[in-house]
Order: sequence, then C-alpha cells, then structure tokens
Amino acid sequence: REALKGLSVMNECVLYWLLDHPAFIPEEWKGKYVYFWGTIYRDSNGRLYVRYLCWGDRAWSWYNRQLSGDWIDDSPAAVSAS
Repeated sequence: REALKGLSVMNECVLYWLLDHPAFIPEEWKGKYVYFWGTIYRDSNGRLYVRYLCWGDRAWSWYNRQLSGDWIDDSPAAVSAS
C-alpha cells in the first residue's frame, strides 16, 4: 500500500465496470489477483480490506483481502496509465 503512494490507483467503480464489460479486462490479468487500492473498506471490528479481481471457473469475480500484519503479495495493483 505504501509503495502505491503518488500513483493514480483505480477504485472499486472501475472493478465493477470491468465486471460488466469483461472484454476490456486485459488477457494478461488471468492467473493474477489485481487489486483496486482506490477503495479501502473498514468492517465493524476495524479491520481493513481491499477488493481484487481474479479469473476463475471461466469467469471474472471479485473478492476482499484483509490488510493486516505483514501483508505481502506480488500481485499487481490497477493503476491509471497516465
């Protein structure tokens, strides 16, 4: 999350738009978890979550990933190209 400061990260609105228009999802995203860091959620217990897009079972889906402790992942973040 810290490494993304200053970048134009995409939010959940883009994730939902891509799910409605899957032809625009890059083919190279298959097999990866692509995080949409522009929207961070907090549940009633104070835990933080970020949504991600992934390919599975012949369709695209979204899930939440909890941000806690030493969270390390080499999956890409969805950022604006410009």
